[in-house]
Order: sequence, then structure tokens, then C-alpha cells
Amino acid sequence: MDVIFTIVSRNYAAQAASLMESLAVAEPAAARVVVTTDGPIAFADSKIRVIDAATLVPDYGVMCAYYDALELNTAVKPHAFRALLAEEGVTSGAYLDPDIWVYRPLDEVREALAAAPLVLTPHMTRPLAGEANPNDHVILTSGAYNLGFMAARAEPQIDALLAWWAEKCRFDCRVDAAAGLFTDQKWMDLAPGLVSDLALLRTPTLNLAYWNLEGRELVRTAEVWTVEGRPLGFFHFSGFDPAHPGLLSKHQDRIAVAAGSPLAALLTDYAAVLMRNGHEQATQVPYGHRAFPSGQIATKAQRRRLLAAARAGEDFGGGLTARAEAWLSVEPGKGVRDPVPPPEGPWLAPSGELAAWLMAGPATPAIGALLAGRRDLRDRFASDTEGLKAWLLGPESLDGRFSGRLAPIEAFQDPDLSLRAARYVAGDLPQAGLRLAAYGLADRAGWPVALAAPLRRRFDTPVAELARGLPFTRLFLEIWESRGDLQKLFPLLSLRQRFAYLRWLIGGGLAEAGIDLSALPPAVDSHPMWELARLTVRREPPPLARPAATGRIGQLVVVEAWSEGCAARDALVFDAGAGRFRTPGGGPAAPPALAERVVYRVQPDLVAADAVALLANGVTWRSAS
Repeated sequence: MDVIFTIVSRNYAAQAASLMESLAVAEPAAARVVVTTDGPIAFADSKIRVIDAATLVPDYGVMCAYYDALELNTAVKPHAFRALLAEEGVTSGAYLDPDIWVYRPLDEVREALAAAPLVLTPHMTRPLAGEANPNDHVILTSGAYNLGFMAARAEPQIDALLAWWAEKCRFDCRVDAAAGLFTDQKWMDLAPGLVSDLALLRTPTLNLAYWNLEGRELVRTAEVWTVEGRPLGFFHFSGFDPAHPGLLSKHQDRIAVAAGSPLAALLTDYAAVLMRNGHEQATQVPYGHRAFPSGQIATKAQRRRLLAAARAGEDFGGGLTARAEAWLSVEPGKGVRDPVPPPEGPWLAPSGELAAWLMAGPATPAIGALLAGRRDLRDRFASDTEGLKAWLLGPESLDGRFSGRLAPIEAFQDPDLSLRAARYVAGDLPQAGLRLAAYGLADRAGWPVALAAPLRRRFDTPVAELARGLPFTRLFLEIWESRGDLQKLFPLLSLRQRFAYLRWLIGGGLAEAGIDLSALPPAVDSHPMWELARLTVRREPPPLARPAATGRIGQLVVVEAWSEGCAARDALVFDAGAGRFRTPGGGPAAPPALAERVVYRVQPDLVAADAVALLANGVTWRSAS
């Protein structure tokens, strides 16, 4: 096997680190990869390769909204398999769940791959008697094979299988017994008929766990662990909590752990490993796709509504966006855009004239235009003017419906406005975390210079004692101070440690804090050591900001929702309901920097809000009607 990988959210970082630690001893020749689903993870072992799942899965942001953590992590698996098996020099690979410990080389897996293109382990090799959990019926509903392990060869029939599996996991990687679904796992019941051959490893020495441990003799010898007299290959600690090592798994009540038994010793050993690898700290990291910008936690029912909407072609901008939250706040069948008359003004004027009028003050017609066009905003902020401004500077600006540059700076004098806007985007963080989030938000949302200046003054200042030979700002120090794991991994005592920390920031640390590399001051971006650090990072995260306006178009047609034939073939479409630019055929498009003419085909009272949205996206125009 050339590569062995796992997939985790950040709260499972200790399990991933432990698995990789065991693999470093048992399978030292294999490349070790951790795919992360809600932000980067820093590992002490520099040989662990970390890949952001967003770089592997099309429409990943949308999937993060409608799947919970278990569903999302499993839906990524076929995509990760395809990407890794397609890499140069890779002939085979294996997946292991993060809560596995490998005790010896996986020779049986290697032998099986030599005989068949796909290798799986069954949940059961003998009946599970009685009604204790799990039982035969539970296994029937969850799948014949446990997908905490899978190995495959890099060949066309496997790529075809993985492509099919990935498509099934696009919308149907749910825990939904009524629909006959259980994450990615149930689909693989069909795999034997889709490949030329399958190796089924029935030995209890591989993937030993609560579902197949009953009646097996587990023994600890002086050298190794054995099961049924044979050396244990890997144990799957599914549902195990190291804070309660006397319980085998939260998913079962079939096996009791006897005090002083070999099983108790096995669990105690693994619990100690997890604690050593930072389990207590990792479990405090909140799931990255848990909440909407307002801080409201996404419920299962809301995720199911978003899944149905995504399947029907609705576009909320990817992830748990403000637009998705606004859509969910309205009863099914009713619209968010329910306009009332907007402020009077030159809404059909050329863009330059309109923008100058919007910023002239002291009134804020751009804010009034959005408020007139959106019933959800009117209801939510009826008596909270400053809250409305913070929401507009946060989620609405990120979504391209507003820009702080379209209102006089006097409108944003409240000193708490930047942190409140950051809270709407990043959730309920401590004060230090909100300041970091506001720094990144100011750049991504295009805040006016005067509004962003206090954040710039604070965070762009070099830290003299750490900046010797390196571009080290207060921003970098405060990110480090906010994370105990970073302080452990990067003590910053030497130039080498500080350089390694800069590489972590570039590789995803800044993105985790919501900060694009483009937000950094020129003194950092142009520093030779920063440029060197960027050259040594395998893959930088994609930019968080929206694409910039570019190019020129004759006509831009603004419609409530795209439909076939809504614009001529040489025009561009602004789908105002979705807030997206599209080709006449419905495909995605970048906003144009210049449109000769804008044609509004929406309700008259929505023209003002849509004109503000066009300006917020960087669009200019010569005439409008």
C-alpha cells in the first residue's frame, strides 16, 4: 500500500494523531494522510500530510450545510480515495477510521490487494444472538461491511466504482433508516457486483471492534496482543471515550468490560495515548459547520430542508450562509424578498452617479434599499438599527448584497460594530477570537479604510522580539496565543520554529481564522522569508473572498430567478434571488466590471436593492432601465 489515510473534523484530531502514530511504526513505508473537513489541524509529526476536504469535493460548501459531521466526513471518503489513487506513483491505498490503532504490519491487506482490486471486512462472521445492541437487525440496517476500513488498487474499475459511490454520497450519505441509508457504508453492500473480484477479510485480527468481539479471546502476551491466538492487526475503538475507559463503546450494550481483564488493559492503554495526543484540548474545538452566521446551531430538520433544496437546484452560496438562514426563517412556499417601497432616488442612473449619491450622506439609502427589499431584515432588526448595520457589514457584505463603501462612514461610528459583525459571521467567540475574525472580515467584505483602520493598527504591527529575520506581526502572535495546541507544536523559541509556524499559517492556519493571505500588509507579503515559506507549502487554501468583477458585457439582465431563455445569448444574468451571476444557460459566471446596459426584470420595488447588490459586487454600468 502506497498511501493510508483517514478523515476527521478538528475535534477528532487526537484520534487522527494516534492512528498516524501507530502507522508510523506498523507501516513506515506508506504515506500517511489526514483529510480534514472543518479546518486545518497541526500535527507534531511533520511527515503527516494534511489535505483540506474542500479541495477534493465539488460543491463542498453546500454539502457542509446539509450534512451533519458524521455524514459529511463519510461523504468525503470516495472523493479522497479517487484523488489519492490518482496521484503519480500510487498503485494502492487504504482508508482507516481515525479511532483505530494499528498493532502490526497489515500483511493480510497487502496480500488481499495482490489478489483482488477491492478489500473489505464484514461486520459479522457469525450471528449476534439475542436482543442486545448491536444485533443482526442493527447490522442489517447499517450495512454488511464496516467502512472504517477499505483498501483498493488504482485501476479503472475502482475509479469507476469510486465515481459511482461519490455520486451516491452527494445527496444520499444520510443516516436515514427509513430510506434504507446509512452514510457511505450501506452503498457498499452493492460493491461485490460492481467489481471483477472482492477480497473479504474475515479474520477477527483485523477491524476487531464491539460488533465482532463477543466470544473472542483477547490476550496480552509479553510481545503482542492476540485474538483467537493470532496477533492483533488493528482494533477499531468506535464510540470509545477515553474519559470513561471502563466502557467499550457508547454504541453497544452487548459487552461489559471486566475490571482487570485484557480488554480493560487494551482500553486503558488507548485512552492514555489519546490523552497524550491532546484529546481534552481537541474535544473543546467546536465543529466548524455547526452554526449559521447568527450563531444559531443548525438542526437536523434544517439540514434536511437544505438538502432537499440543494437537490432541487437551490443555491444559497455554499455552507451555512446568511442567505440559507434567511431562507429557512420563512415558511415553505413563501419568499424572503417581499418588498415595500424603497427610498426615492436615482436608482436607474449610471453606476457612478448612483454610487456618489449613496455615499453623499447624511442619509443611508443603500441600507434603506436592502431593508425595503427584504422582509426577513425588517422583521429581525425592526428596533435594532446598529444590529442591522453589523449584519450588513458581515453576512450581507460577504454574500455580495451590500458594501460598507456604499454608505457614508458616519453611519458606522459605533465602536462595537466590527466585533458585532464578526460575531454574526464567526459565531459566539471570545473577545480575542472576534477581533481576529473581524480582521479577516474587513478584507473579505471590503470595509471602508476608515472602518478597518483600528484593526489594521492593532494587528499589522511587527512583534520586535519575534520579527528578527521574519515577518512576524501582532496578528500572528495573537493567533498563536489563542491556541494551546499551537504553543505546544511551535514554541517560537528559534528561527526554525517560527518559520515552521509561518508555514502552518500559510497552509491553512490563517484560513481557519477567516483570513485570506491577500489581507496581509505589504511588509509581510513582500518579505523574502514569507515568499520562501509560501514556496515550501504544498497547497495553499483557496481564497475566501468572492471573485472580483472582470471583463465587459453589453447587457446585464437582472431577474428574480434564472430560467431558460431569460436573456439573450450574448448577455449576462444576475439571478437576484440567489445573488449569483450566471450565463444565459444558467452556468456560473464572474460579475462583469462594466455592463453597457443593465435591464431590471424584477418587481419595481426590488430595483433599489438589486442596484446596491450590483455595486457591492464591483459592477459598473453606463445606463439602466
